[in-house]
Amino acid sequence: MTNNRHPTVPLKKWRNVWKWVLICALVGVAALVLYRGWAATQRRTAALRTGRGEIPVQISPAVRRDLTYSLITTGDISPLMQVDLFPKVSGYLERISVNLGDSVRQGQVIAQIDQKDFIQKVKEIEAKVAHAKAQLSELEAGSRPEEMRQAEEAVRQAQSRFENAKLQRERVEALFKRQVISKKEMDLAEMEYTVVEAQLTASQQHLKMVREGARQEVKEAGQAKLKEMEAILEQERIRLQNTRIIAPFNGEITRKFVDEGSLVSPSTPLVTLVHTETLKVVANVLEKDISLLKPGIGAKIRAEAYPGRVFEGKVVRINSALDLTTRTLQAEINIPNPSHLLKPGMFSRIEVTLLEKPRTLSVPREALIEEGGKRSVFIVEGNQALQRPILTGIEQDQWVEVVEGLREGDQVIIKGQGSIKDRSTVRVIEGG
Repeated sequence: MTNNRHPTVPLKKWRNVWKWVLICALVGVAALVLYRGWAATQRRTAALRTGRGEIPVQISPAVRRDLTYSLITTGDISPLMQVDLFPKVSGYLERISVNLGDSVRQGQVIAQIDQKDFIQKVKEIEAKVAHAKAQLSELEAGSRPEEMRQAEEAVRQAQSRFENAKLQRERVEALFKRQVISKKEMDLAEMEYTVVEAQLTASQQHLKMVREGARQEVKEAGQAKLKEMEAILEQERIRLQNTRIIAPFNGEITRKFVDEGSLVSPSTPLVTLVHTETLKVVANVLEKDISLLKPGIGAKIRAEAYPGRVFEGKVVRINSALDLTTRTLQAEINIPNPSHLLKPGMFSRIEVTLLEKPRTLSVPREALIEEGGKRSVFIVEGNQALQRPILTGIEQDQWVEVVEGLREGDQVIIKGQGSIKDRSTVRVIEGG
C-alpha cells in the first residue's frame, strides 16, 4: 500500500502576502488620482490667470559688477627661433657632437669638418704674404751701400773710357783731314766714341736710380701685391674657422640629418636647432578689437597637456596690415618657458584681456531683445512690462554692460519676454 504526501503551505502566510499586494495597489491608485487632480487645478488656474491678461515672467535686477572684455582664440605654439644649420665649406664630417633632444648653448661647437686641407692652404698663403712683405721692405729701404759704391765705380770707369775715346776720335779726325788714314779707320773711331758715350750715360742713369731708390709706382705695386696676399690669407683663415659649425643661440636639437664621415657641402643640412626658453603663439584679432590691442598687454595661455594650468605671456608684435581673406590682424605673443614644459607644436587656448570695467551696470545676456540691429529689454514696473531701448558695451560670459537706458536696480525680464509687448500685464514668478 502506497501513501502519496504533498507539501502544504500554511493558509495564514498566503493571506498576509495578498493583503500587502492589495494595500500597495490601493495606494498607487490614490496617488495617481491626486496627481491628476492637482495638474487639472493648475491648468485651470493658469487658464484663469491668462484669461485675466497676466503673462508669467521671470526677472533679474540690473546690477553693478566688474566686467572684463577678452580676446579668446586658439593657436599652435611655435619656437621663438628655429634654424637648420648648414656648413659654410665642403668636406668630410669629422665629428658631430649632438644628438636628438640635446640642449646646446650659444657658441657651442655642433660639428667639425676635417681641417687638414684648410690648414695647409693657410700655411701656403702665409708664406706668400711673407715673401711679398720682404719684397716691399727691399723697395722701401732703397739700395745698399755696396750697390752705391759699385754704381759710382761703374760711372768713373765709363767716364775714363769716354775721355780716352774722345781723345782718340780727335786724333783720328786730325789724321783723316790730312788724309793720313782711311775713311774706315775714321768710322771705327767714331763708332767706338758713340758706344762709350752711351755706356757712360747708362751708368750715370743707374747711379741716379740707385741714389733715388725705386720709383713710386713700383713701391705702390709692391704694396698692392702685399694687400692682395693678406686678403687671400684672411679669407683662408675664415674658411678654416668655418670648418666648425657653431650654435647661433641657446636651444634644443629637434632633428639630425647626417652622421660622422658624411661628405657635406653648404647645401647639406646638419641639424635643426630650436629656441625653447621662450616660445611664441600667433593670435588672430578681429577688426573691431584692433583699437584695444597694444604691445605689452598680458596674455594667458592654456595647453591641453596641462589642464588647469595657466602660462603667462605678453603681446610683443602686432602686424601692420590685415589679412584680406579673414579680415583679422596677427599679433605675436611671447611665452617665457624656463622649465621647458611647453613644447613647439602644442595646441593652445589664448586669452588676452583687452578692457576692464569695474562696477559697471550689467544685465544677463538672456534679457536682451534684438530687433533691426538695435537692442532693448523689458523691465517690470508694478504689474506692467515696459520696453526700454538700451546701448550696450562690453560682454563677458552671460553678462552684458548697459551704457545707456537703464538704472541700477531696474527689474529686467529674463524669461517670458517673447510672449509680451510694451505695457503688457505680467505676473512675476520665481525662477529655477
